[in-house]
Amino acid sequence: MKKAVGFDQKILLHQLDFIVKEIPFTDNRQELYQKLEEYLAADIAGTKSRLNARTIITKIWYRVDEEYRGLQQEGLELYSRLNLEERKALHWGMILLAYPFFADVVKELGVSFRLQEEVPKIQLLRKIKSLYGDRRRVEVAFDAVIASITAWGFLASKGNGLRQIAGDRIQVQTSELKRWLAEVLLRVLAVDYLPVETFNEHPVLFPFRFYSLIEELNCSRFNIIRQGVNMQVVCLR
Repeated sequence: MKKAVGFDQKILLHQLDFIVKEIPFTDNRQELYQKLEEYLAADIAGTKSRLNARTIITKIWYRVDEEYRGLQQEGLELYSRLNLEERKALHWGMILLAYPFFADVVKELGVSFRLQEEVPKIQLLRKIKSLYGDRRRVEVAFDAVIASITAWGFLASKGNGLRQIAGDRIQVQTSELKRWLAEVLLRVLAVDYLPVETFNEHPVLFPFRFYSLIEELNCSRFNIIRQGVNMQVVCLR
């Protein structure tokens, strides 16, 4: 059985910001869809492309799987308290939950950036095709993910399709966002626990950096368990 792809069009941050702001003031799905489609018309001329973008955006923030509803509601409440950079981390987390394909692409980017500053695009695409199959749909979705996170300021093109991290990693300072992202990572990876250091170094979160994380996670939401002499692991209560 072929793995689902889904994320097949470039999505801009202001489009994600729009739906987050509109959800609390919209009574039903049809009304939200109409508002979003009208908003997207300024960016996307084609009807089919606009519908594709609407499908992706609503899956990220509105048509959320039942198991992630709590994280969605928490994210909506957090949004207004975050600065512009931290809102990128919030959107990133919701996309990880909605689209495993996106998670796999950014994981491979994060792994590659540990080894080299510049990564050939074809090398990354080859790896993704090994996971999802050598299909045109995979190529389109891969390009959409790369184009999106480039537009968000996390990547830059150089030479023959090489990609590099653009600028410094974003510092996540808001305590509630750190805890939210920690739970997102546990759920995306489908694991019961992770070493504390993993949250700062995991490749799917490569654009972000967390400080004083152990103090932030020492709360009613998580258990922190010491394993051995130097390792502490975090799990949900």
